[in-house]
Amino acid sequence: MKKILFDQSIPIACNFIISNVGDNKYTITLIRDSFGCLSIVLPDQAFSENTSLENLSGELHELLGAYSAGKNQVLLKESDLIDREDVLESPDRVRLHENKNIWIVDRLLTNQDWLREPLTQNPPLPTAVAFSIKGGVGRTTAFALWAWSLARSGKSVILIDLDLEAPGIAGLLLGEDRLPDFGLVDWLVESLAGNADEDLLSKCLVDCDLASGEPGRIRVLPAFGVKTKDYINKLGRIYMPTYEKKLSSFVGLAERLAMLLTQISNLVDRPDLVLLDSRAGLHDIGAAAVTRLGAEAFLFARDDYQSWQAYRQLFSHLSASRNISIGMPDNDLRWHMKMIGAQLDPTESAKLTFIDNSYGVWSDELYDAGLSSEEEDAIREKGGVIPQIFVREDDNAPHSPFVVHFDSRVKSFDLINVENRPDWRMIEAAFGEFFEEAAARIFPMQESQINA
Repeated sequence: MKKILFDQSIPIACNFIISNVGDNKYTITLIRDSFGCLSIVLPDQAFSENTSLENLSGELHELLGAYSAGKNQVLLKESDLIDREDVLESPDRVRLHENKNIWIVDRLLTNQDWLREPLTQNPPLPTAVAFSIKGGVGRTTAFALWAWSLARSGKSVILIDLDLEAPGIAGLLLGEDRLPDFGLVDWLVESLAGNADEDLLSKCLVDCDLASGEPGRIRVLPAFGVKTKDYINKLGRIYMPTYEKKLSSFVGLAERLAMLLTQISNLVDRPDLVLLDSRAGLHDIGAAAVTRLGAEAFLFARDDYQSWQAYRQLFSHLSASRNISIGMPDNDLRWHMKMIGAQLDPTESAKLTFIDNSYGVWSDELYDAGLSSEEEDAIREKGGVIPQIFVREDDNAPHSPFVVHFDSRVKSFDLINVENRPDWRMIEAAFGEFFEEAAARIFPMQESQINA
């Protein structure tokens, strides 16, 4: 038997089904388990008297080799499914790019949230996420300083450390003597038992001295607090889905973060904005924060080959999401995404190079494909949707960055001790463009007041 690799299994299965059943009359659903093994589900009517399910299953089983779910499971009728809804109405059922009638349900152990529909299009209060595909891009520092900028303009901000595997907010803004009793890991683990109430939340929040003397306020919800115990044991549990009888559904990390935002929005001293500092990389935390909370997602990137290759992998995956639609309707995920040019040299040529590279990745992987005028006319005649096309120079497009300029002194910033804090003019020189444009994106009707 010829050895089949993971990447070959889906093309082999699709070609086999199309050649034997066709791809226009019936909806085909592929189920790929956590080991990569495939089962193909077809409507019962796809099998005629002349079509032997047993013979087709045997052939497909042989073709797929190690990636067959088994001779008796590789090809199924819809009536064979124990739970039709779990497959045919699964939140993880997405269309394969190549064919409108072929769908796949991928049973992943992690990173499932990237392709799921958002829990809401409108979070209970303005929310922004700092995400980066790689670490060391200044993501945490940028959000901490942005919180300070917003406090200087009179805004109340809560900054949450979602980088739970490598917490950084507390060390940057609080110091050991300013930690609250508990942190986010405590709130999340208690939410598994239904104990994450407002009283616990109040013990997870602490005011940050960075905003003392400013008209606004900064509160920090760090990863852990002074009374937090068994941090790693708790961390190993927070991704666990639980079944909520009240909701008649499973609740995972994304749902719990949405509950946290709702709880924050109900505080008597409700903030104007929540900033979520997500962890770097292709991880469940980033998946939940970027795609499912309805937040504005700021995607930090240095202009280097490694960053763009990694974003290319992410964008290729996201292109199959239910949150991505041709024509980019108002609820399309891409409208909530914005590149941040991190640590760019303060020159026009550096910015233009970043834009070129960003546009190339977005155009190849996540933007709608362009059509000829004749093709667009044919779509209009049929009442179809015209693709949303961006040009390289479009400042409002997701690929066009807000810029954080490189300044070697940023690494030595001390934001905890008043006497050592950097001069605001130094901060403004490196981060001012980002502060202004990010604030205008979150508070578009208040731009003039925020940046006064």
